[in-house]
Amino acid sequence: MSLCNDLIGMPYELGADGSNGKIDCIHLCYEVLDRLGIDKPKFKKSWYQATTREVARDLLSWGSRVKTAEYDGDILLFKQPDWAFAVTWQTGILYINRHVKTVRWCSVQSIKNYHCFRMKSS
Repeated sequence: MSLCNDLIGMPYELGADGSNGKIDCIHLCYEVLDRLGIDKPKFKKSWYQATTREVARDLLSWGSRVKTAEYDGDILLFKQPDWAFAVTWQTGILYINRHVKTVRWCSVQSIKNYHCFRMKSS
């Protein structure tokens, strides 16, 4: 079984960290980063009420802004219709599909209008 396949189909619940069988978009990213062995950005509860610009500014302390999502562990902020977190994995994106309220995977090319951040090298 692949590293994150079990996350696909997990139900969405705002604020859920996965411990109750449900997860939100922020915690989905954190779970994938943990599994990949990548340091996570400092979590801020205020992100739930923040603008995309405010979250992007916070993510810049963890990573660098890059043009495209290319590597497992890149974090995306995209519109869906509100902004949401997503993470690259297996040449695609793991994200919360708001219509079916579960974790889904799609190709990188199918996500448009996003901001992408990659962990800074040490």
